[in-house]
Amino acid sequence: MTGPFRFNDEVALIKAASLAADDLSSLLAGLRRASDSSIFYHVHHALFRRHFAASEMSNDFARWAWITLREEPLAERLAAVDPLQFRSIPEARDHLIGIVESYAGRVRFLARVPREHEFHFCEAQTFVFPTGHVAEDLEGFLRGIRGAGSGTIFHHFIAARHRVGLPDNDFSAWIEALGERDLADRIRKLSPFRYTLWELRDRVAAMIEEHLSHG
Repeated sequence: MTGPFRFNDEVALIKAASLAADDLSSLLAGLRRASDSSIFYHVHHALFRRHFAASEMSNDFARWAWITLREEPLAERLAAVDPLQFRSIPEARDHLIGIVESYAGRVRFLARVPREHEFHFCEAQTFVFPTGHVAEDLEGFLRGIRGAGSGTIFHHFIAARHRVGLPDNDFSAWIEALGERDLADRIRKLSPFRYTLWELRDRVAAMIEEHLSHG
């Protein structure tokens, strides 16, 4: 029998990682040396912060390449990286390194930016705590998802994929365990690139509501 779904929230404490880049060469070196936590912050956690940014670029590396380096072709390639396609942070890191390495190898002049415009690598220390919302069935899950904050959606829909080591999210995994495979698959296909976290929450809620109304 499937156990209850316990909604968690998460907050992140951001700290500097003592790595900085002022051109593509030093960015490449930073990508190789940065911790997994730093890569996760700049690529995956950037999805959490995307709707607050001045740029539509989906990760911090793409945003810096676009706004500061003015390397638009590189920025577009980095922005096209879907972090949710990778099963591990090292796999995502290697893909980013490959993009920057290939691009830098074809550029004759690597522009260097002044110190105030350097890219500063950061890390996120994550704290997870229960929200108090527990769902025993799909109706209870719908009530919980309607009241979920952005941290809860990020924790269960995005961060979960690397926490459990599978290309899945907590919502779909639990709903599928209830025997609702079609609904789980529909939620699984939602893209955080297309929606903000609040929009993702509303889409999930709408899908469950529609499913229950036809049940």
